[in-house]
Amino acid sequence: MISGEASARNDLRSRVRALCRMRPWYTVVLDAVIALGCALLDPQIREGFAPGEIYSPLSPSISGWLTAAAGLLLLFRRRFPVAVAAVVTGGLLLGTGSVLTVTVAYYSLARFTRPIRTVAIAAPLGLVTVLAIALVHLQRLGPRHGMDGPYQGVMLTVVLLAAVILPGLVGLRPLGRHPGWWQNRRAMLFDVCLVLLFPLANPAALTAATVNDDALLLPVPVFATLVPLAGLTLVLRRRYPAGVALAAIALLPLVLPPLSTLPVALYTVAKYGRSRRQLLMISGAAAAMLLGWAYSTNLRVVTPLVMVLLVSMVVVPVLLGMYRGAKQSLLVNLRERAERLEREQHLKEAQARMQERARIAREMHDVVSHRVSLMVVHAGALEAGAGGDNEVARKTGALIGQMGRQALNELRDVLNVLRMDGADDQDPAPSLPTLDDVTTLVEESRSTGAPIALDITGDPRTLPADLSGALYRLVQEGLTNAAKHASGAPVRVEVRYLTDAVRVRVENDAPHGPSGTELPSGGRGLVGLGERVTAFGGTFTSGGRPDGGFAIEATVPLDGR
Repeated sequence: MISGEASARNDLRSRVRALCRMRPWYTVVLDAVIALGCALLDPQIREGFAPGEIYSPLSPSISGWLTAAAGLLLLFRRRFPVAVAAVVTGGLLLGTGSVLTVTVAYYSLARFTRPIRTVAIAAPLGLVTVLAIALVHLQRLGPRHGMDGPYQGVMLTVVLLAAVILPGLVGLRPLGRHPGWWQNRRAMLFDVCLVLLFPLANPAALTAATVNDDALLLPVPVFATLVPLAGLTLVLRRRYPAGVALAAIALLPLVLPPLSTLPVALYTVAKYGRSRRQLLMISGAAAAMLLGWAYSTNLRVVTPLVMVLLVSMVVVPVLLGMYRGAKQSLLVNLRERAERLEREQHLKEAQARMQERARIAREMHDVVSHRVSLMVVHAGALEAGAGGDNEVARKTGALIGQMGRQALNELRDVLNVLRMDGADDQDPAPSLPTLDDVTTLVEESRSTGAPIALDITGDPRTLPADLSGALYRLVQEGLTNAAKHASGAPVRVEVRYLTDAVRVRVENDAPHGPSGTELPSGGRGLVGLGERVTAFGGTFTSGGRPDGGFAIEATVPLDGR
């Protein structure tokens, strides 16, 4: 029972640590300073306003405490950015918070939220909420401080930029190369900045347009809400070009052409649209809607003005979009052609390599395999002819035949590797010898009469097959070199399993005289061994000893193996 309670407490502690975990440590200090600063400064900013100037259904004391609590929530802005932004924005409806807390919250929303779709949905909703609350506050502050319509529009622009738009753009800095449905970060930032050119971030123009509301088909509050929402649709223009264009056409008589998103929408359809027929139908509908609006507002007598609107809002955007689309298609085609040529070049190179490998395999099969097969046949004849008269000759013939057959098997595996078509070939890999087979290798070499000592120290462990095979080949090459250049001299093989490495050493004493056999040597064996050991991050040394002997040694670290 006690152990169960202790386990529960440990589990609770681990969850608390996971909740509060922020690395490196200075981020904890930074978030604490930001949260305390907002919690202390926001209530003081509220005290600078006269009673009744800040909308709040709660008492001033409760609003102040809630404002401080909203600032303290910024401690969790990295782990729960969406929740913190939602709570801070919702608190504005109760009259809590300030531009400072909202700025940090929306920066954190854009900075720490993944995927980008969540930011694309949450940020516009928060922007509309902040816009509505700011309008309510400006209606209270305006009459008391003598703010007219254009001045209120400038103030509203400053609040929106400082609270939501600029912090969000700055927070989007660490996005990946392909955020959301945009091709790159630059395209995403361009679309967001494009929204700022419309009345969503230019309330002064919106206020000026509503001074004379005779041409408006909707009440001024509805019009003031509809225009920013129409501007927000431009965020989706690359993903749904036809839908954004149809929305702009439908809203054209409601939001007035000077504030309409129609030119940008038509440009997008011309550049990213699916077909020319779709572009023709949408541009024709836009021209008809624009002409209908002009004649319905008594602009039919001002024909030049109608033509200017038609050319600037329909013809020029469509032509410019078609030009940009054709240029982009040309660049894409050229890029695809270059990539195709590069793939073809790689394919030709791969085919040339495969042909060379096939030629090498044929030569090895025709020459080496033939010679080794003859050696095995003659060894069998030697074993059969010796019988019991010469036991040494019989054993020697049996040993030569066994080693020849083993060489043929290994040669077959190598030929199979050479004839593999590529990385997708599913032929089984050849069975490589490992360091555990060193004892057998030493016994085979001892059977030739060579005095070989084997010393294995440490705690043997299972090594990766490629590393174990490379160390086996090192021992094999050392024994072969001793047989070639120091026949009859004592040989020592050491395999040491250290704590964090494995060391293999093969050394032989100075030869007593010239070697009885002359074996061909290409001089590349030691070079290949050095390349193998170095590939595993180890060290390889080889060279003569002061007493005339020769030694090769390799040490390979076992970190992470």
